Amino acid sequence: MTGKKTILGLSLLLILWILPFSRSEAMPRVERNVLANKLTVLVFEDHSIPAVTLNLLVSAGSWRDPARMPGLANLTLKSLMLGTRTLSFDQINDKLDFLGVNLGAECGKDFALLGMQVLKKDLESGFGLFADVLTAPSFPKPDVDREKDNVIGKIRAIQDQPEEVANRAFEKALFLNSPYAGEVEGTEQTLATIGPEALEKFYRSFYRPNNSVLVIGGDITTEEVKSRLVPRLLQWEAAEIPDTKYVSEFAQGAVTVRIDKPVTQATIVIGSPAIDRAHKDYYAFAVMNHILGSGSLSSRLMTEVRVKAGLAYGIESLLLARKYAGSFRIILQTKNASAEEASKIATAEIERIRQEPVSDAELEGAKKFLVGNFPLRFGSSQADYAKFLGQVEFFGLGLDYPEKYPSLINAVTKEDVLRVAKQYLRPRDNVMAIVADLEKANMK
Repeated sequence: MTGKKTILGLSLLLILWILPFSRSEAMPRVERNVLANKLTVLVFEDHSIPAVTLNLLVSAGSWRDPARMPGLANLTLKSLMLGTRTLSFDQINDKLDFLGVNLGAECGKDFALLGMQVLKKDLESGFGLFADVLTAPSFPKPDVDREKDNVIGKIRAIQDQPEEVANRAFEKALFLNSPYAGEVEGTEQTLATIGPEALEKFYRSFYRPNNSVLVIGGDITTEEVKSRLVPRLLQWEAAEIPDTKYVSEFAQGAVTVRIDKPVTQATIVIGSPAIDRAHKDYYAFAVMNHILGSGSLSSRLMTEVRVKAGLAYGIESLLLARKYAGSFRIILQTKNASAEEASKIATAEIERIRQEPVSDAELEGAKKFLVGNFPLRFGSSQADYAKFLGQVEFFGLGLDYPEKYPSLINAVTKEDVLRVAKQYLRPRDNVMAIVADLEKANMK
């Protein structure tokens, strides 16, 4: 693959959009409009740099994959950029090179993202290419086959990443047959069954304006969006979205998955079902999670497992709240020989936060950190802010969410922390996945 073609394999998380974002204490005002074709469009202005960011979020994540075809959502998104009715793969790349822009795609379990940042002077050409890729993909078979090889290469590479292997095994064991159990990329076997016809069908089913949010921000006004971009967007036709039912199914009782690998240290993931992102308990859960394990050196897990016991190279807890009920997990790395002891201490800390109130100092420290670091979620670029706004809309948080967030966190009490810990954490019924040299870990 040539250097210029490599650009299309990058995800939005890896693209370096280096143009800075001028952000003051007050976030840029966002205007929300729903077009006649039901596309939700969010617009913000930032005239500090001569660039415009386009970020499209489509409710077409891997949870939409048919049961027998994992990887379809991801491959559909990646294949959008392989050719259109009027442009070949090479021609798309030539245009990107000429404009000096990136066109990135990232598929997750909830949604798919397509993003571009273009200089204001090149907006017409850049947006035209963006719209063509979005609304007129051709899914050429030779290029699709090459993209499948790229995905297979990633799948194989993941097998050499113990933390990724452990997290995926954990999700498969926790979510059972629920859509979140599957891997976004699918498997080598399922990818082999996916052809251009399946991609076209998935695209026509879910890549619709009434299933999407488009964020446009930067050196552009709302009036310019309406006059220069909206007419082209209105050519994108709405259609009824298939009624994809999400059915949650979680593991019942304690489950342990052991994966034997010749590694020098064990990676362990321990956790349980959690809540969805829009749940009213999200903020109390976030505070509790910070105190337990996401607060870096100040967290209980770091203090007990790493500092006092000296058993962990790294340890943290995560709340992954998605569109539907997600997961809570602790991830730790330790010596093979100390895997069992480290996991027992971590489990004991889960039990402790369920049984006794946190201290005033812990509560206030967590609130101060979460509120103080909240602006960092916007990142330092227009692209980061656009992605943030798209997800705010997707999860139904409201465009006043940045203003509401501090009060939502500060309203959390010690009683709230204890309540959510008791309600959602279940140390006796944890799902655990361990990747280790099992003989050395004595966990065969």
